[in-house]
Order: sequence, then structure tokens, then C-alpha cells
Amino acid sequence: MPPVTVLPVGVVVDATEAEPVMAAARRQGLWWPTVCGGDAECGTCWVIVEEGAQHCGPMGERERARLAVGMKANEPRARLACQLRVSGPVTVNRRSVRRATGSESNQERGEV
Repeated sequence: MPPVTVLPVGVVVDATEAEPVMAAARRQGLWWPTVCGGDAECGTCWVIVEEGAQHCGPMGERERARLAVGMKANEPRARLACQLRVSGPVTVNRRSVRRATGSESNQERGEV
């Protein structure tokens, strides 16, 4: 599984090549900022790819369209973590990523 280092928190997420970075992080107990839950609609999950861009999968039209109108529109290294799939080691930067609390984990699974 390709490792994804998330800065500034400094955690390493193991992602399968078929799994978006945000989904892998959530599976491993991290809270990741999102409003749409991973549908490439809100742009809240953006990351800056610091290293390993050559291991990032291609950007799809939905991701490209969302980034074009979001706050990272002029940042060429920006990607959406809900869409980003990797095939090798990558380092991304995204503030606010942290270990999920019990209530955050329950909300992500649809429990209250």
C-alpha cells in the first residue's frame, strides 16, 4: 500500500491504489475536513501535493471543475483528497486533519 504522509500533523496513511486518500485516512481513524462527504462537490478536502506528484493518479473532470472555482484555483499542486488516488509514496499538506473523536467517527458512519 502506498504511504501518504499528511503534514503538518505528520501521520502516515496507507492507501490502496483504488482508494482515495481521504477514504484511507478515515478508515485509519483520522478526521478529514469535508462538507459533501467525498463527492467532489464542496472542495473542502483539498490538499497541496508537496512530494510524489508523479505517483498521483490523473485528475478527473469533477475534481478539475471543483478546484477551478475553489479557494485553491490558482494552486497547481492542489488536489481533492476525496478523489486523489496514489500509486507510490506521496506527501500532502492539509491543516485540520487529526485523529477522530468518538462522536466524529460515529457521524461519519451515519450514527448519532
